[in-house]
Amino acid sequence: MVNKSPVFNSVIVLTITMLVVKILSAIYRVPYQNILGDTGLYAYQQVYPIIAIVSVLSLNAIPSVISQSHYSNEFLQKLYRNITLISIAILVCIIVFSNGVARLMGDPMLSPMLSVSSLVLLPFPTVAIIRGKLQRNHSMKQIAYSQVVDQVLRVGMILISIALFVWLDLSVYQSGALSILGSFIGLCGACIYLVWSNKRNPVHYQGNNEGSYRNFVLLILFYSLSYLIMILWQLVDSFTMINQLKNIMSLNEARELKGIYDRGASLIQMGLIVTTSFSLVLIPLLSECIHRNRIEQMNSYANSALKITVVFSSAAAIGLMNLIKPFNMFLFKSTNGYEALFIYMLAIIFVSLIIMYTAMLQIFEDYRVQLWGVGIGLVVKITLNILLIPYLSINGASIATVLGLFVYAIVLHVGIMRRYRIVFASFLMKWCSTLMIMSCLIQSLLFALHDYGTRMNAFYISIIGVIIGGLVVVYAMIKWKIITREEWEHLPFGSTMNKLMKE
Repeated sequence: MVNKSPVFNSVIVLTITMLVVKILSAIYRVPYQNILGDTGLYAYQQVYPIIAIVSVLSLNAIPSVISQSHYSNEFLQKLYRNITLISIAILVCIIVFSNGVARLMGDPMLSPMLSVSSLVLLPFPTVAIIRGKLQRNHSMKQIAYSQVVDQVLRVGMILISIALFVWLDLSVYQSGALSILGSFIGLCGACIYLVWSNKRNPVHYQGNNEGSYRNFVLLILFYSLSYLIMILWQLVDSFTMINQLKNIMSLNEARELKGIYDRGASLIQMGLIVTTSFSLVLIPLLSECIHRNRIEQMNSYANSALKITVVFSSAAAIGLMNLIKPFNMFLFKSTNGYEALFIYMLAIIFVSLIIMYTAMLQIFEDYRVQLWGVGIGLVVKITLNILLIPYLSINGASIATVLGLFVYAIVLHVGIMRRYRIVFASFLMKWCSTLMIMSCLIQSLLFALHDYGTRMNAFYISIIGVIIGGLVVVYAMIKWKIITREEWEHLPFGSTMNKLMKE
């Protein structure tokens, strides 16, 4: 086994931080929808992808490129100036053309929210460059703290906007604009913290690569892909769903239905929290194996990483699908649109695989297949949205999302099979049996306790269902050793599971 290196420990620090960030990000949507309704959630989600793209670039993509490319300080200074100029230009364009973009989305009332969303471009360059230097020096604690500051301020402002909606009788669009302002305040908080911490403990960054802007842009594109998967799909929905739904219903009905569909974003986020955190901890080990030319060990880790991804993503997806009605009732006060959300939960499996596949391909700098995958996947998503939504409403959008992601994953899988020797089908029969047993037990529970017409009943049923599902999964993992002892060594709570397996 490879010893856990400083790089591995750095990934653990960021993984724990991302868990906190993802939990906060998933949770706030619940009170938001509860108070502002499905229309309020719709308004926020329509604009959210723009915020998310800037966050990914500043917090993940640009820092990753800087940390791994050894750029000189002179190049970084020029880069900072150019990114700042481009950010200001985009900010001005969004503000000037916000009315036109809102009309393209099918709802002119979104214009003020779009203008407010552009403000995140102001702190963006500073955050991106400082985080890149910190990441290059493996100063992960400062990065982690900055992310927590960002998320706490953002969620805090969202909660304030919810309170003002109640106290001052704001419209869902006014409250939405305040919520979007929270992203700007959060990123400003992260920026202030990073500048302050950098003055106290200056980053001694050394690099001699003059670099080129073309390569920089290409690397950013590819580093962004794994983080932008669901955001890109949501962006397609922002520009197509309302326009298609208005062909079969009024704008008000379309807004509410899109808000019901957007509930899925919170549930998907919850499903991905454990999946991505558990599986990506093996990526540093893959990198180390390639660096030391240990091909057999690399293939062993690759198989383990994919097996862990399949196990946890399918458990999360199938569990949520089984409990979608009581979860919907408990979290969002109704079971409306549960069929669409039921289909939508399958996205957890394919998004998890795409994230893992992308990380595994980036180790080899195999970017072309990633570009083909996201391109073909988006074409499938856009085409099916246009074709299916007029006939199947939000169910059609869910089908389009899942099939688009499925195609994306298949393209990446072809690329993976060229780089790695993947043989992990032996556990699938046992794992599929586990999921079937779990589903049967949960469905028996739902049949016996079918009364989830109130939130409290739905809460009890959801908790019991989660416990039953969790016990079945843990028992199968221990009894059938679906994840081996060596694989558990690299995962959170792995030592506990190994003790249980010995007993």
